Amino acid sequence: MAIPKIFLAFLLTGLVTRLAAEEMANIPEIGAHAPVLVVGKNVHPENLMVVYTKVDANGRFLTDPEKRNQPLFDFYWLMNGRNYKPVNGLLKNEIRKRLELQAIPGGSATHFAINLNDLKEVTTDIAPPKMDVYVSATAGVPEVEAQMNLGPSDGNMRIKLSSIYTQGRAFPPAVYSVTLKGEEIVNGKPTGRKVARKYEGKDKPN
Repeated sequence: MAIPKIFLAFLLTGLVTRLAAEEMANIPEIGAHAPVLVVGKNVHPENLMVVYTKVDANGRFLTDPEKRNQPLFDFYWLMNGRNYKPVNGLLKNEIRKRLELQAIPGGSATHFAINLNDLKEVTTDIAPPKMDVYVSATAGVPEVEAQMNLGPSDGNMRIKLSSIYTQGRAFPPAVYSVTLKGEEIVNGKPTGRKVARKYEGKDKPN
């Protein structure tokens, strides 16, 4: 069965904002979890998609119960920004093509990577276009955050990724631009310097 194009729209027009784990950690339907990013969209912007993982008390990622060799990396809706709703299975498959889990050689209990495939549809010198997701324990409390490297034009700057804003068209599908926002990291620590970079797509209207 073909997935309706309206469900694909959020893949092309969205705002992704990182949430701290303490802001949203105990939804009964999925239990305690650690949000990594929140994805918004221009179609029904009141509904948000949360990208999340789970960690144990020792600060290690839990494995996916259906794929024991992979960390849990999943999604759900917050309808009207508040009410939980599971993501349609067909749509979830499409999301995983855009936010693609990358295997870590040898595996890792505290790190995994996600290919940001929308960046492959715009002009950018980020290679490869991916983010790293880490879990660490601060004062005994596990904390999850996303990081990535920008390209040579930005000195290969490392940032703590806070948002991704993608402008595009739902049908026929096209990505017009992708904007990354975050905070500069130097020697493994955020500096407080805010960073925003916009990458234009070839299909952007004049």
